[in-house]
Amino acid sequence: MSQKISILKALLYGYGSLMGLGSGLIVSWLLYYYCPPSGSSLPVLAPIAFMGIAILFGRVVDAVSDPLIGYWSDISVTRWGRRRPFIIWGFVLMALSQVFIWRPIVQGYSLWNAIYATLLLGLFWLGFTAAIAPYLALLPEIATSVEDRVKLATYQAFFNQVSLIIGGSVVPILLTLVGFFNTALILTAIATTSMLGIVLVFKEKPLEEIRIAKGMGLWKALKITYTNRIFLVYLIPTAILVLSTTMIQMVIPYLVKVSAGLSEADVALFYTPLIIVSLASLPLFRALVHRHGKKKMYLVGMAMLIIPAFLLTFTGSIGIDPRIYLILLGIVAGIAVTPLLMLPNAFIADITDIDEKITGYRREAIYFGSQGFVTKSMAGLAGVLTSLFLETFGYSPGADMGIRLTTGFSAIIIIAAALIFTRYPLEK
Repeated sequence: MSQKISILKALLYGYGSLMGLGSGLIVSWLLYYYCPPSGSSLPVLAPIAFMGIAILFGRVVDAVSDPLIGYWSDISVTRWGRRRPFIIWGFVLMALSQVFIWRPIVQGYSLWNAIYATLLLGLFWLGFTAAIAPYLALLPEIATSVEDRVKLATYQAFFNQVSLIIGGSVVPILLTLVGFFNTALILTAIATTSMLGIVLVFKEKPLEEIRIAKGMGLWKALKITYTNRIFLVYLIPTAILVLSTTMIQMVIPYLVKVSAGLSEADVALFYTPLIIVSLASLPLFRALVHRHGKKKMYLVGMAMLIIPAFLLTFTGSIGIDPRIYLILLGIVAGIAVTPLLMLPNAFIADITDIDEKITGYRREAIYFGSQGFVTKSMAGLAGVLTSLFLETFGYSPGADMGIRLTTGFSAIIIIAAALIFTRYPLEK
């Protein structure tokens, strides 16, 4: 019988999710930094269409590397374990690129800046995948009971919310005080402590206790993974959610600055209540998951998220102070995102258990990697769609239809995600 995971170890495992802290700065602010709207104090550094391509390229690298690194990690045999070497070298690559991307090579408008950003985004997302996918793959290995998996997933969700606090409330203030480059340095320092906690504290199972799928080729491994019906019914709506929420993240700074007529720092008006409410509701949702199951709570989160996503479209255009409006929408969004952040890794843990019964092997990382290939492709598509909406329909004061169409589109596709997920067969 496996030993229960202590609260301290669960806390340390959840803290490991801050390894990717710098990704929030890149997702939310990179397009804005290189292509600010008129009226901003920032210079325009690159063509917005090319920056959309740069974002897509980075996410393609991220997506393609995910199943490859997952497969490689699953079959690796080293004296340091299967996961630890990937976490270390991936983090180093990620840390360096997420800092220097805020130092464009031309101090002004230039296509070379877009090319530079493209290369660094590719390196960043490769490192991100190499560090995060093996870290996530530790969850099913170190937690074998449903109770422990929900516990680890809850602490992960908690630190994901901490990441949102930093990204949504602290980062806008830091950007005003110290600028983009120094903000990236601060986030990287925090992320380093998170990485060290994982590689120094957690020991993987001895190799003799694990059935490693060394005899299973890459294509066979991918075929088995992507033909797992339970996995697909979970994966497709989750990928749509990533598309929707990434587009919202990218357009929020434009929405606050252009549509609401506020400052960049006022982005915190939406994110701060979202995070506070989400943190406060974590114990409630953990109890509700135990009572009603993961499927129902995931559906509740999707259904609730439709409301703030749709209402963001009207920010600054109706007779409500945009500050109050953003705060209210942040509160509703905070309740909605809690199960959506808390449950995905627990779903994958369940699915890998079923896969082991079918294949006889432990293949956690390739499931996280295969999920990443699809969801990160959607995140790349989000960059392209957002830049197209903005360029085609406008993102300047008085001509901001591109901003509003982005949030409206994001709300509509969540409905499709919820409908598909009703077919997920595992109730608990």
